[in-house]
Order: sequence, then structure tokens, then C-alpha cells
Amino acid sequence: MKHGFLAGVGVLLLMLTGCTEADPPVGSPHPSPTSASPASSGTPEPAEPGPAEPLGAAKITAADTRLVEAFWKTALLPADKAVPASSELAVLRRGRPAGTGDVAWMPDADTYCLVSIRERGSDRECFQLAAKRKPQGYVHVGRAAPHGLGIQSEPHRLWLTVSVVENTRGSFAFTNGTPEHAPPVQQATLRFPSGRTMTFVTYEFPEAVHLPRDAEICSAGRAVCFQAFEPNPAGS
Repeated sequence: MKHGFLAGVGVLLLMLTGCTEADPPVGSPHPSPTSASPASSGTPEPAEPGPAEPLGAAKITAADTRLVEAFWKTALLPADKAVPASSELAVLRRGRPAGTGDVAWMPDADTYCLVSIRERGSDRECFQLAAKRKPQGYVHVGRAAPHGLGIQSEPHRLWLTVSVVENTRGSFAFTNGTPEHAPPVQQATLRFPSGRTMTFVTYEFPEAVHLPRDAEICSAGRAVCFQAFEPNPAGS
């Protein structure tokens, strides 16, 4: 797997106090998650206001009570943004036991916040999308981070990547079939009042497994494709 499979956004590095996580199977120091926005001439247009509304299975349900409670205990929200209602939180992944998982919130079209909640701890961070980007099919590829808070020597740890695709809905999947030992991708979509959509595509793999360096994820009909573990030029 290439190093740097993950640039730009970065996915929540989950940490346990007093415990240092190992580096990714192959990798080097990661860039800042907010460094993806390119310099642009002139003043960027203001971000479309939100919040975005989660759709379908991403909506909070009665079964997510413990997850929502954990979110409010953990979340670190931007000081300049309104506090979200529970109905504005999108569940990206529901974990076991109940009350664990990954939750996203988009206060505007250029900002998203991720909260990962595990049995042994939690982590949260907000990220910026590129201010200049094409209106459809923009992909913000995430970076892998340990899925759990286990010790470095714990076998079979999973590494989780979260990427964002704008204005392209449909089913995303690895091309040529899911790589061996890697579970299928999962996705959750949010929609802004204007109709703009943001689809969070999440995928994971066991630490000891090296996935093909050219692993590709595409939407139905290959309308949008991207390298799962390669940084994308911001705004491309």
C-alpha cells in the first residue's frame, strides 16, 4: 500500500490516554487534515449554510439513543457554529456494543465534523473541504486511522478511512470486487436545502493486510471513481 494513502481530510486518529498508536502498515507522517484547501486568487465565495439533513439509514433512530448520548458527552463543536439538533446528526457506522460508532455533522457545505466513539474512548475533529471545487463528483479522500483503541500489539486491528463525495449518489463499491479481507464499503448521505448532497464513504481493512495499491472505489456506472488510498488533488 502506498504511503500517504490518505491526505487532506484525515479520519479521526483514535487515542487512549497513556497509549501510543502504531503507525499505519506503510506510511509516513500525515499532513494536517485542514491543509487540502488550495490557495485561490480573490475572496472565496461563502460556504452554503446548513446544516445538512441526513438521509435514509444515516438518520438517528430510537435504537441510536446511547450513541447520541455518547456524542453529546464527546463532541467538540466549532465555536462559531450553532449547536446541532440530534436530527442533524448522521450515523456513518453503527458499532457494537450499542453506543459506539461514527457520527458526522455538516454545519455548512465546506465544513464537517466527525466523532468516533469506542468502548475505550473517543475522538472528534472538524475538517474543511476545498473552497474551490467542481460542483459534481468532487472527492475528498480520507486517511486511515486505527478503528479501535487497542494496544499496538493487538492482532487484527482494523483501520478505517472516511472519504466524502459531493453531488454523486448511488451505491459505491470497490471495482473488481472487494479486496480479500476488506469488508464492503459503507455510505451515508446528507442533503442541504439547495439539494446539494454529500456522501460519506467509509471502508476498513485489517492492519496486517496489504490491499492493492491501485484499489479503486466507484459509484454505479463508474460515474465517479477514486483511488481509495491515494490523495486527490484538492478541488479536482
